[in-house]
Amino acid sequence: MLAKVKKWGNSLGLIVPAEVARSRGIRDGDVLEVELLRKVPSPEELAGTVEFRRSLKALLREMEAGWEDR
Repeated sequence: MLAKVKKWGNSLGLIVPAEVARSRGIRDGDVLEVELLRKVPSPEELAGTVEFRRSLKALLREMEAGWEDR
């Protein structure tokens, strides 16, 4: 499951969606073991957040071509 970190007082908290809690039998007060992995967005996921004069694929090809010159 992916969870978004939210400010909770002076701390940070994770919200377990209701459907996940129900399907796993998680109740208030349960202790859970959590493995933390940061999700790093791929260039494709970031492509919509910035407008380029050229497409992201064209920029990446141009960057890769520049490495061959060295």
